[in-house]
Amino acid sequence: MIRRYREDDLEGAAAVFTAAFAAPPWNEAWSDELSRKRISELMSAPQSIGYVCEKNGCIQAILCGRKLTYLHGPEYVIDEFCVLPELHRSGIGTAVIGYAKDELVKEGVVAMALMTTKGYPSEKFYIKNGFEGNEGMIFMYRVLDEK
Repeated sequence: MIRRYREDDLEGAAAVFTAAFAAPPWNEAWSDELSRKRISELMSAPQSIGYVCEKNGCIQAILCGRKLTYLHGPEYVIDEFCVLPELHRSGIGTAVIGYAKDELVKEGVVAMALMTTKGYPSEKFYIKNGFEGNEGMIFMYRVLDEK
């Protein structure tokens, strides 16, 4: 069942986040505590909207984002999207994106936006689900502690 994220989803959502980013190609060591903090921060803004895929009380996928005002109408900016690694390529991710799209359209959202790593499987997933790259944009990053 796919539904809107609720505050009581935090533990299950954090577990999905931890597992997803521990798996290839990311191989990141997120602690449970840090994952909970990340999800809590993402979902605490008034503009935050999230979705979960849940089966038998177990969260299998999470989508965290924000509905933000833009020139041509509200956009949904995806901050994190994770599926349990053992369920990759099962159709759950596509189902969650499709559900979110349908719900957001009902709320007047005109576009979805996100960042992902070029060349990773996630890029192919998003292209398959109707997203396209924007050659006119560049992601920029600056480390602030330059010792």
